[in-house]
Order: sequence, then C-alpha cells, then structure tokens
Amino acid sequence: MTYSRISTAVSGVGIVVLLAVIALTGCNRNTEPVSNAPLVTTGESAEYPMAASAPESAANPTSGLKVVVSLSPAVASKAAPNDVVFIFARAAQGPRMPLAIVQKQVKDLPATIVLDDNHSMSQEMKLSSVPEVVVVARVSKSGMAGAQAGDLEGMSQPLKRGTQSVNISIAKVVTGK
Repeated sequence: MTYSRISTAVSGVGIVVLLAVIALTGCNRNTEPVSNAPLVTTGESAEYPMAASAPESAANPTSGLKVVVSLSPAVASKAAPNDVVFIFARAAQGPRMPLAIVQKQVKDLPATIVLDDNHSMSQEMKLSSVPEVVVVARVSKSGMAGAQAGDLEGMSQPLKRGTQSVNISIAKVVTGK
C-alpha cells in the first residue's frame, strides 16, 4: 500500500469518527460538550472532532473569554457562506490541541461567542487551566479543524488568563506548511 493510499484511508476514518461524534450527540448543537474527544491522526496532521456548542447565553461571561470574529473584506471573496468557521483557544505554550472550541459558518459572521470550560474538548485540558491562550478563528475549506493551504485565518496575540474579550479579524490566507 502506498503512502497516499494509507493517508486517504486514515482521512476517511477521521471523517467517519467525526460523523459518529455528531450522530452520537444527536446532531443538536445545543447539547453538552463531548468530553475526552479522541485525537484522529491524518498523515502528518492531527484533527480533533468537534464538541457540540453550548448556547452562548448559557456561558458565564465573567469566567469566559468573549470573542468577536469578523471576516476581512480583503479575503471575503475567498469564502463561501457555508464554509465552516472554527473559533478556538489553545495554550500559548505547550500542546496545540484546542482547549475550547466553537463551530460556526461564514454566513454567521460577524459573530460574538464566549469561549469557556463548557467548550472544552477534554476534562483534563480546560481553558481555565492555562495562564495564557492564543485565540484562532479559521475558515476551513475542507471542513476539518487542522489548518490547510487555502484556509483563511485570524489569530490573537497571547492573552493572559482573566482577559475579558478579544477581536479577531480573519484576514490571512494559510499557505503550505
């Protein structure tokens, strides 16, 4: 079996796992977040199945990070209304796995969301457990959370715990790794 066939097979398994997670959560975006979500490795990159989004009104704004995401007019023509937008926070230092993540679509932008521990991907790694985070907003052309060439992205500077809000403008096209 060639490397490309193995890579394609692993990618297919990743999609099946993501669909299974969505099916098991009842396809309801307002369910409890999935805990201990498995890491799906696809060749050279890692993908993380999405936790279902908690309703923004249920998030406690005093304990979370308010994120205002917009799409820059400079790159807006490169995005389709149904393209997936991942908004996530990861530790400024350490593993690149998202600590909290929300999924939207380009047609939802501009959007204001609150990232907090309700959006965690695992019980062990929470937004409140690190001293500094970086917030990323990414328009994914493939629908996968991992950055790929052609995706659109905006990113914050490192933010200290206790920061109340941040504005992210998606203004950069992701190039090859």
